[in-house]
Amino acid sequence: MCFDSFVDEERNDKTDKVALGLATGWILIRHRPYRRNLLFVSTIVTLILVFVGAIPLGPFLMERPLGFTLFWLACFSLVGFVFILAIYDLIRIRTDHRHRMIELEKELAEAADEAREMAAQELESE
Repeated sequence: MCFDSFVDEERNDKTDKVALGLATGWILIRHRPYRRNLLFVSTIVTLILVFVGAIPLGPFLMERPLGFTLFWLACFSLVGFVFILAIYDLIRIRTDHRHRMIELEKELAEAADEAREMAAQELESE
């Protein structure tokens, strides 16, 4: 009986951590400043890893084929992540811009209708 409650608590801890990770990822992706900061940091880390792998670690990695492969696979994975994040950012900006343009067109149409009504009232009062 006691063991079952321990297992349930351990599962809840794992699901809580997964839920927290997903929520954090969702926030990082949805908010533009966080997304841009993530993109910037990922780009800097990628550049540093490529430099470190090419110059200081080059001879060390050349002696170990498995280490060489894993290191550069990690670098290319990070480059892919930066590329996908940049494309997502572009798509998201275009979508937000399109929605804002639709809102502005509606506001402009409402203002034009109000201006026509005011002009019609001006003509009637004269």
